[in-house]
Amino acid sequence: MRARGSLLVVWSAALALAGAALARLVPVVRDQLRAPFDLISEGPHMCTVKALWAGFDIYARGSFLDLPFFMTPYTPLYHALVAVLPQDPANPFFTGRLVAAGAMGIAAAALPAIAARGHRATAVLALGVFFLIHAVTGNTAYLRSDAMALAFSVWAVVAAARARTRVGVIASAVLAALGVAAKQSFLAAGVACFIHVARHRPRDLGAFLGAGLAVGAVLGAAATAWFGTDFWFAVTLPLSDYPRDIESYWVHWDMMLAQPLVRFVLGAGAGATIVALVRDGRRACATPYLPYAGAAWILQNGVMTGIGAENHNLIEPMLATLVWIVVVAQGDGTPLRLGWARAAGLTVLAWCVVLELGNPNTRLWSHTDPAHTARYVRERASARDALRALDAEHGRLLNLKNSQIPHDFEGGEMNLNDLWMYITVLWNSRPETVGRLLAAIEAERFDAVIVSPGVVRVDPNPGDAPWPRISRALFERYRVAYHGGEVNLLTRRNARE
Repeated sequence: MRARGSLLVVWSAALALAGAALARLVPVVRDQLRAPFDLISEGPHMCTVKALWAGFDIYARGSFLDLPFFMTPYTPLYHALVAVLPQDPANPFFTGRLVAAGAMGIAAAALPAIAARGHRATAVLALGVFFLIHAVTGNTAYLRSDAMALAFSVWAVVAAARARTRVGVIASAVLAALGVAAKQSFLAAGVACFIHVARHRPRDLGAFLGAGLAVGAVLGAAATAWFGTDFWFAVTLPLSDYPRDIESYWVHWDMMLAQPLVRFVLGAGAGATIVALVRDGRRACATPYLPYAGAAWILQNGVMTGIGAENHNLIEPMLATLVWIVVVAQGDGTPLRLGWARAAGLTVLAWCVVLELGNPNTRLWSHTDPAHTARYVRERASARDALRALDAEHGRLLNLKNSQIPHDFEGGEMNLNDLWMYITVLWNSRPETVGRLLAAIEAERFDAVIVSPGVVRVDPNPGDAPWPRISRALFERYRVAYHGGEVNLLTRRNARE
């Protein structure tokens, strides 16, 4: 097909796909920005933001190895930025989600930025695909540091690819270092940029390493000065304490592969790599994009084997793969022509998009909707009223439900910010934390305990596993005083304090 006709076909498909992605993304972003509660596991990040507001050091090992049991294993660059920005008093999650959404947009903007003239339609296609991936859609307006780390990382790679002077190399190093500072698992960009500079600009390798290490040293020194040396203990806890969870790893991959678009990206990425190697040989690695995709898949797959990992860990390798596809698709810069291979790919992509748009299960890509938000807010208000009636609203509270709770009931002194991570990590790797919590329960130090609606009696499992021990101690001294749709409230069985 002639170049002009090819371009018209691809642009038509690209605009249609981008429009479909936008039509899905906008309502999800709107609904999640409006939700005044922790969607799922935003709570630990929000605790970091609030600690920065209040000047409370939740990186101190005493804070998560003993009461109040606030676990914070993330580097704080994203949280510090969110903390200094204006806040919505009615919704403390709004600013952090907005920053994350902006960062996701900046990261995705790398796709059209790398496209050569005459090939931008391919980049717009990739952009539409990116925002239709479930893990991306649901995590765009989401209070988590991954999007910021992704933005720094992908633009570090773009900067390295475009660097014509030492200044460009230094800019790449700075961005890669900031990516790691935003979240310590985002190492792929630094690896890819290092390989690229070492191979193609060896004289600038010292400047690259010096700039990256200088940024890391300054930020590390600032964190040490502000939080003390326990900061390093906290942020390396995922390496020292988190066990592997291979079963969940395969569950997450099954969820990813259930989406036809994900399978398309993986197939197209493999095909693009074969085409590049056959067409260009060793010159396929003349840019850092292939090393970036490879490093991202290796490193983030490794991260996803850890306890607590989710599909959002695969957003970086998916974006890196789409970037690589765009780079290969524009070939040697000649005008786009829609040959049989591109036509076949476009047909398969269209079919994947049709299947995706016909999927009725909105909970795959959205953490809430107006009806769910209204129901949750209503149930939360009812539970708050119950706490007030029990004269425990401003007392010492123990959270044994999930990470949402510290932000739903802020009037009291909350203990334990992320139950799931204590069950799966610290109660096993550092059993002294179980003993300290049991001692506090047995001493009846809590005015109310917040649990899931289904928790109404002692865990029937015998033995000395952490949760059965905690459950037995809990129900010996506390009883269910309120049954709610989202939480139950337990209070002391007797009147003594």
